[in-house]
Amino acid sequence: MKVLIAVFTILFIVLIVSSLLSEKESDFDMICEIFNESLSSPEFTKLSREERLDAINAKIWANIKTDEAKDILSTVVNAAPDLKYELLKEFIEDSSGKKWDCPAIRDY
Repeated sequence: MKVLIAVFTILFIVLIVSSLLSEKESDFDMICEIFNESLSSPEFTKLSREERLDAINAKIWANIKTDEAKDILSTVVNAAPDLKYELLKEFIEDSSGKKWDCPAIRDY
């Protein structure tokens, strides 16, 4: 019985960790998708560059779920403009353990 409880406990922990990793990756995908959307959506294209960035920022912060993704964005925001994308990419790859790229952000 104790072995069965231990197995279920381990499975439960694995499911929780997997869920948290999935949420974090979803946040990173969502950030990229908002930038992609900003290139073609009438909601964004009619705005000036500054207004578009404000709208993108508002949409990202309204939809972000994990504290780690929030922390990464908060750090990157304060970086020099020419370093922001590489810093974001590095943080996301370190955090997720996977390669990540978002041409919409890189080329913005």
